[in-house]
Amino acid sequence: MESLALASAVLEQLAPAATRSHRTRTGRAAPGVVPVPSIHLRVAVTWVSIFPLVTLGMTVMTLSGPVTATWPTWLRALSLTGVVVPTAVYLVVPRVLALSLRWLNWRRRSAAAEPGREIRVGGAR
Repeated sequence: MESLALASAVLEQLAPAATRSHRTRTGRAAPGVVPVPSIHLRVAVTWVSIFPLVTLGMTVMTLSGPVTATWPTWLRALSLTGVVVPTAVYLVVPRVLALSLRWLNWRRRSAAAEPGREIRVGGAR
């Protein structure tokens, strides 16, 4: 039980400030703190990032026919995910997420410029 508490404390210290919840009494994000994107946005961004990478990887494996055709399925899956997952996590997902957040902020600003129109994005109430 003590090790679980210690692990939680370590993770809390290592977590970036943007992932911690800083809310005011009104429920809005505190000024200067970037709110965490909703889980739905993160799922969509992850899928949009990984699908083309998997498609490209499968195409390369198909084109390299004689080499990978004799490999067992688990080895082909291991080699494909060994390339796709790090590429997605370190290169593609952060860029797509930043682009989608920039687009959502642009939508909020343009909606704020129009009187009587409000767009709610993420979990904001």
